Amino acid sequence: MTPSLLMKHLQRYLQEITKDMFLGPLRLPLNIYLVDLPARATPEYEENDYGTDIQPAETTLPEERDERWPYISVVFLGPAEDNDEGYRTLNMDFIFGCEGLGPDGYMDVLHLMEFVRASFLRETYEGWPARLSLPLSMGFHEEQADPYWTGYMTTTWEMPSIEQEVWKNGY
Repeated sequence: MTPSLLMKHLQRYLQEITKDMFLGPLRLPLNIYLVDLPARATPEYEENDYGTDIQPAETTLPEERDERWPYISVVFLGPAEDNDEGYRTLNMDFIFGCEGLGPDGYMDVLHLMEFVRASFLRETYEGWPARLSLPLSMGFHEEQADPYWTGYMTTTWEMPSIEQEVWKNGY
């Protein structure tokens, strides 16, 4: 099992457990991303013919809702470490983002982090390519841009290590 396969497995798992969850003031469904948020969709605009070669500078986009929020992003943090006990450890981060004014956005992120944490702790991991190793740590980023709130959860996963093959007759 590779880190990328575990990330995809976690993405599918998060999509399944949060499929009935709606967050924010508009009660929007949750988006699950790998690594980072995708580029934001830009609004359509019309080219105006001003009769000159120089067009006025329009540096701002109209106020529109960011369609990427709310979200969970699954991020592989660093190198997988093999140990002598026959398994390797992988560090994964989960970035949580919700939209809401004041304490509403904060509480949505907190609820989402606790929901995922409880789901991970209840899971038996039967048939999974890896299992969760304790402890789980989570928190909020120090700086927040109201109405967008973000938090994180850091996890460690154990998976079987690759076994060395025995060479016989040069093969």
